Amino acid sequence: MSEKEKKSRSLIPLYILIILFYIVASLQGDEDNVLSKSVSKESDFEVNLTQGVNYTLWLESPDGPEKMNVTISNGSYVAFENTFVMTPSGKDYLPYHPKFTVKENGIYHVHVKPLDSGIVNLEIKKTR
Repeated sequence: MSEKEKKSRSLIPLYILIILFYIVASLQGDEDNVLSKSVSKESDFEVNLTQGVNYTLWLESPDGPEKMNVTISNGSYVAFENTFVMTPSGKDYLPYHPKFTVKENGIYHVHVKPLDSGIVNLEIKKTR
């Protein structure tokens, strides 16, 4: 067996470990993500939220709208409502990744309304 073949074979376990790492990392990331959508106009989504779990709301896009309203509700119960404003640096929204909880399990209505043009990524994640 040539030296080149030996080196190729010795790298196989490394390739397998790298692939396994990415598989595990991708599966773990999906567990915490409850909603992940790109929004450019007024939109509505449904999410299943659980009582006693802390959630974090993420808005990310340096070229997104300067302001947007986000409401998360279940019937007349409003679990979260706020108007997000882009910071002067144009990279983050205030409030910055706010946390919220819900008072009962169920399907919640997420209403997003950008107040000017642009695309923003909206995510709701479980907080550890």
